[in-house]
Amino acid sequence: MEVFVRRSLQLSLFAVILLGLIGGTLAYVAAQKSVTLTVDGQARTVGTYAGTVAEVLDEEGLEPAAHDVLLPAAAQEIADGDTVVLNRARPLELTVDGVSRELYVTALSVDEALAQLGYRADGLVLSASRSERLPLDGMQLTITTPKDIVLVSDGQERVVTTTAATAGDLLAEQGIALSESDRTSLYLGQGLLNRMRLQVFRVQVSEVTETTEVPHETVETQDPNALEGEKTVTQPGVAGEQVATVRVTVVDGVETARETLSTTVSREPVPELVTVGTKPRPANSPAADGLNWAALAQCESGGRPTAVSGTGRYHGLYQFSVSTWQAVGGTGLPSEASPDEQTYRAQLLYNRAGAGQWPHCGRLL
Repeated sequence: MEVFVRRSLQLSLFAVILLGLIGGTLAYVAAQKSVTLTVDGQARTVGTYAGTVAEVLDEEGLEPAAHDVLLPAAAQEIADGDTVVLNRARPLELTVDGVSRELYVTALSVDEALAQLGYRADGLVLSASRSERLPLDGMQLTITTPKDIVLVSDGQERVVTTTAATAGDLLAEQGIALSESDRTSLYLGQGLLNRMRLQVFRVQVSEVTETTEVPHETVETQDPNALEGEKTVTQPGVAGEQVATVRVTVVDGVETARETLSTTVSREPVPELVTVGTKPRPANSPAADGLNWAALAQCESGGRPTAVSGTGRYHGLYQFSVSTWQAVGGTGLPSEASPDEQTYRAQLLYNRAGAGQWPHCGRLL
């Protein structure tokens, strides 16, 4: 009887253990989930016992980076039949019309990257094919957009539409050649932006020789035998001559600068030698010779020593011409001389030629 009880107890314990093993296995199998994992557009189904999205990715050896797109969020609990999407970001060094920046895109190709960045216009010039795939470690991409540029060259101004990247590229595209001295309003390597103005300045630099006059000096020597104020030229002055080498700069047909490089005197000037009287003159009284000089002066000039005719030809009290004034020893302008000297020169003129020198007023003498 005792043996039978002991055997029944053993069978009961075995049954309990067997049921526990079967129940645990069924529970373990029931805990497994089927999840669709899509990485960079590639989908596959994975079986997992993970409880969250992060655990699923960890099981698959995936670690999202800061710029990656993950749906649902890493902490989200996962259930059987769920989908996890991971789009990994690619670094892109993007240069648009000469301006560079670094950014991240989840696009898999150049074309998708352009769409993500909003560059959908036709006519873009790209450094890579639109169908080229973006590697996970990124790439460099240069975009040149069509631009309207105001181009001024050789007297013409026009608007050209171009995808040239730089000012130099545009000139080459338009067949505009530059000489070594020509200049442009933009640096040739400068990137172009819409509505920029690019002007070509045709610069010509040449060296010319120019001959100019060198004024002569006047050397005065006192003559004690000549009356004060009398001047006599004993040696006429002759201007010299100098030759200069000049660098002339002409921009678009207009001279903008000149620089004297050297100067050589080809002929020395000859000084003018003049004797100046120092002998005191006798007091000069208009009435001393019995002639009415005051009446003549009043008629000719209104009695004004500084009077000048409307034509500028006649000067002073007695309206001397400059040549007549010089003929009687005067220097400078008669209207700049003192009244006494003007009367003295008028007396000399009268002694030489009489009152006829003043055809209208000479009768008043």
